[in-house]
Amino acid sequence: MTTDPGTATAATRPGGEPLQEVWLRRYPLRLGLRASEHYESVFREFALLSAAEPGPSVPSRMVALIDELGKRYARNNAHEQQRDEALSRGEETLDIVLHVPASAGTIGRSIESMLDETDEYCRQGKLLTLGPAADVVAFRRWYIGELARQLEGAEAQPWSGEVS
Repeated sequence: MTTDPGTATAATRPGGEPLQEVWLRRYPLRLGLRASEHYESVFREFALLSAAEPGPSVPSRMVALIDELGKRYARNNAHEQQRDEALSRGEETLDIVLHVPASAGTIGRSIESMLDETDEYCRQGKLLTLGPAADVVAFRRWYIGELARQLEGAEAQPWSGEVS
């Protein structure tokens, strides 16, 4: 199901910040799933490590950031449900709309640098989870970049890479 993007929505989140539409055009369903699974594995390991290594380590800082974001923004899994349903129908891509507060763009750019550190932590062999594949990193950069760009007023740019 695809709808043309509109202007900012009238909806607001519990903190009162208005929500805006962000379109993820040609969202690569299988790649999006692989990226989600990768980072969920990393975050689970980080949660365990941060309990064992208190202090300013990469795992502790990432867990603190995830906790803060969870308090500040309610997690909305609607696009993940759309992704899973489209995958079950055999689709490869989907246009997905997200409704996010304007501050999500700025926060996304901050998260990007933390995720770069996270990726390096994986590559150094400090976790059981291996570093992400190049396409997972490219997808993450596109996804976060689309949030930031569109919330700054730019038009949606579709995913241009491979979809698998």
